[in-house]
Amino acid sequence: MPQDSSNNIVDQAVLHFTLGEEEKAESLLLEFLSKNANNLDAWRALSEIRLAQKNMAGAEEACRNALSLDGDDLASTVSLARILVAQGDKNGAEEASAKARILGWKDELAQNGESA
Repeated sequence: MPQDSSNNIVDQAVLHFTLGEEEKAESLLLEFLSKNANNLDAWRALSEIRLAQKNMAGAEEACRNALSLDGDDLASTVSLARILVAQGDKNGAEEASAKARILGWKDELAQNGESA
């Protein structure tokens, strides 16, 4: 599926979520992911939707799927830390937070290097 198409599906899901249609958003993403399991943006969005629904196990699963695609994805690492905090996993949350800080610093350094 072309990137524009996948962005459109994720954008539609985010719109449904924003309008309070969480189940519709989740359903749309699950259907899309059943055929496009390697789409990082869709896994990220699904994780955030499930986190908002207080479905911590589902949020963690979606987040870990995103991280399996890109272990250095800052957004997913931050989400994982938030999910683990909500689950009371202090050690896991601290580990994910530390990794997120490092990834953030790397990103900042890369951006500073590009603008120099």
